[in-house]
Amino acid sequence: MRISQEHTHSTLLIKIDKFYEYAVHFGFRILVLMSGLIFFSFCNPATHNELPVSEDHEYYNLEHPDARYKMPDCLEEISGLSYYGKGRLACIQDEKANIYVWNLEKGKVVDTYDFGKDADYEDIAVVGKTAYILRNNGNIYRVEDFKNKDRNVRTYKTPLNEKNNTEGLAYDPLSNTLLVACKGSPSIEQENPYEGYKAIYKFDLQEEELITKPYYLIDLERLDSYIDQSAFARFSVRIAKTLHIIESETSFQPSGLAIHPLHGDIYVISSVGKLLIILNRKGKVLDVKELDPKEFRQPEGICFSPAGDMYISNEGQGGNGYILEFDFHEKN
Repeated sequence: MRISQEHTHSTLLIKIDKFYEYAVHFGFRILVLMSGLIFFSFCNPATHNELPVSEDHEYYNLEHPDARYKMPDCLEEISGLSYYGKGRLACIQDEKANIYVWNLEKGKVVDTYDFGKDADYEDIAVVGKTAYILRNNGNIYRVEDFKNKDRNVRTYKTPLNEKNNTEGLAYDPLSNTLLVACKGSPSIEQENPYEGYKAIYKFDLQEEELITKPYYLIDLERLDSYIDQSAFARFSVRIAKTLHIIESETSFQPSGLAIHPLHGDIYVISSVGKLLIILNRKGKVLDVKELDPKEFRQPEGICFSPAGDMYISNEGQGGNGYILEFDFHEKN
C-alpha cells in the first residue's frame, strides 16, 4: 500500500508534539526538583545528627589499622573469619568448602581443612574444637573436631533461604546461640515482611533449631539519622527514597557480625555503604562508624580476640584479599 506524503508528514507532527509535551513535562519536574534542592541547601546548610552518637565506643582508630595482612590467592574472596586462639584466625571464602587457619605472627596460612562441597560460604564461628559455617541460603554446617581427618559434618537447614542472603555469623556465649545476620530480606514469613528493617536471627545450639522470630531488627530509618550528611545530600536521598529508587537513605546490608568479648556489644559490618554499627544486648543502636572505602575495599567479616583486638576481612575485588587489625584501647 502506498502511503501519501501528507499522511507521513501528519504522523511525524503528532510524534513531535507528543515528544515535546513529554520533554516539557519531564523538564519541568526536573526544574522543580533542582530548585527545591538548591532552596533547601541554602535554607538549612548546617549538618547535625538527630540521635546523639555515644563517645563511649571509641576503642579503635579505624583510620589507621595497627596491622594489615595480605591474603594468598586462595583467600582472595575471603568472606568471614573467627578467632581461633593463640594468634590464629579461622577463615572462610565464598567459593570453596575449606577452613583456612591464618597465623598472625607468621603472616601465612598454616593449615587448611576441607568440610564438603564447594558453595557460597559467607561466615564462620569457631566454638572450642567445633566450627560453624554459614551459607548464603541459610544453611549452617557444624564441623566437629575439624582438625581431625575423620571430622564429622552436620548440616542444619534453617527456614532462611537465598532471598534472606545470610552473610553474618557469630557465637553468643551468654545464650549458647549463633547470631545470623541477613543481608537481604529480613522476613521468613510473607505476612511479616519487616519492611524497612534488617534482621538478625538466633540459632539455638541446644535445641538445634532457628528461632523464627527475628531477635534483632535494625530500623534503617533511625539508622539514617546517625549519618553525618549535608542538608543537600540528605534531602536528595530522601527524594530518591520517596520515588522508591532506594529502600533507605542509608545503604546498610549486613555482611558480618561479632560480639565484643569485653563489653558484650554487637558489631555489625556492612560492605554496602561501608558502615560499622554497634548494638547493645537489647538491639539498640549505640554508634555508627563510617568506613573509609580506600581502607576498607570490601569489608565482609569481623571478629575479636579475647583481649578485644578487632579483625576485619576484605575481599580482593580482583586483587589480594586482606585482613585489617585494630588494637583495642580502653578509654581512661
